[in-house]
Amino acid sequence: MDQTFEPTIILWFLVVIICITIPPLIMRWFGKKILRKNVSEKEKMYELMKIEILLCISFPIIYIIITILLGMLDRIFNIVESLLLPEIIRALLFVFLLCFPMLISLFLVIYEAVKVGTKITKEKIEKKDVLEELAWVLSPIFAFAFIWLALILYLPESLTSKWWFNFALFSLLILLFFAIFPIIFVKIGSTHKLDPKLKEELLKFCSKCGVKIRDIVVKGKPEHKGANAMITGIIPNYRYIILTHALLKNFDKEEIKAIIAHEIGHIKQKHLWINAFISICWFLFWFGIVYGASNIGVDISSSPYIFFG
Repeated sequence: MDQTFEPTIILWFLVVIICITIPPLIMRWFGKKILRKNVSEKEKMYELMKIEILLCISFPIIYIIITILLGMLDRIFNIVESLLLPEIIRALLFVFLLCFPMLISLFLVIYEAVKVGTKITKEKIEKKDVLEELAWVLSPIFAFAFIWLALILYLPESLTSKWWFNFALFSLLILLFFAIFPIIFVKIGSTHKLDPKLKEELLKFCSKCGVKIRDIVVKGKPEHKGANAMITGIIPNYRYIILTHALLKNFDKEEIKAIIAHEIGHIKQKHLWINAFISICWFLFWFGIVYGASNIGVDISSSPYIFFG
């Protein structure tokens, strides 16, 4: 057995433990500090969200970088490749082994943040609500990646071996995702009807502003206190405005119009298309990472599994 094997594995397991345990502890420490501050509820929630986002981004990036430098991608890949399973299942297993520490860390950080948030807002949120929100965020990402991987694995190698084809395929899938996801988002989960008279007036307001909206729907649980709105859909015929119950309960008709005007601003300024373009650019970013790593002797492009991960 390679003498460097055991120390590397031990070091990687130590990194995994740190990734899982340290971020939620930091979140808990900052949460207690925020609760002691003599500032408004809004300021506390804003600071809480900043810390939560920072931890959810920084530690997964650090974990991935160290995992690459330790050569664990190839080790995990070799373990998975030795299993007598369909290739697509091996790919999913690879991603699970690679991402599991990050997913646990994300859940624990978000859970600690939610606990602090409930103390600030006095709103009761269950663990299953946190899992549900995390699932809403991660499921589309994994579904998109799974479709991309399946195409890369089963399309002719004469095409998939060319970077420009992979880039074109990735770009097409991104645009399809931005076009189709709103329809799925509206159909899945709890969706509630808006008062017909209010809906008619709001749709007329959107039309007057020069923006075509397919529908305005209410989503989320009635007991949640988060007042929010969003607009989704790059195709006008399948574009939706989403409102929460708290928004309808706590704002009058003219205030709701002002909030919808903000959402219309996203369409007017082409923000959804800009988001799609940025998502497409991520492909080029990660190809740059692959190329840069190969120049220092770290090969992370030997299998579609790894790029999928």
